[in-house]
Amino acid sequence: MGKIERILKELTVEHTEFLNKIKNFQEKLENDFSEELLEEILEFIEKDIEEHARKEEEDLVDAIEEADKNFDSDALIFGHQTLNDAVDDLKSVIDEFKIGKTSQKEVVKYAERLFTLIKDHFIEEEHFLFPDILKLELERFE
Repeated sequence: MGKIERILKELTVEHTEFLNKIKNFQEKLENDFSEELLEEILEFIEKDIEEHARKEEEDLVDAIEEADKNFDSDALIFGHQTLNDAVDDLKSVIDEFKIGKTSQKEVVKYAERLFTLIKDHFIEEEHFLFPDILKLELERFE
């Protein structure tokens, strides 16, 4: 198994784990909303999702550039910027909620929006970007 393939496999496993966590968060947002839950969601985003993005932007990009200096890795990073914007929006609405300036419903709306973006991002990576990257590694040996 090549370096790129190993990294992609690890990232795909994390996608599955994260989607399960997101599903759990969505159920809790609906049935067991609390400030502790919001802190748990923020921690998940700031630790797990951030580290995952770092692996993609650094480890994966480095491995790709070893295989093909001309590969355009900007698509990977662009998708992360959209997620970062949604994370910032969620953090702002949570801060507003904590001081009574917005509703639980609004927090849930922003969390759901972020979760949908994450899911869509993972789908895009696994169905389009990752297969294209794998072809790079395989084409080197043709």
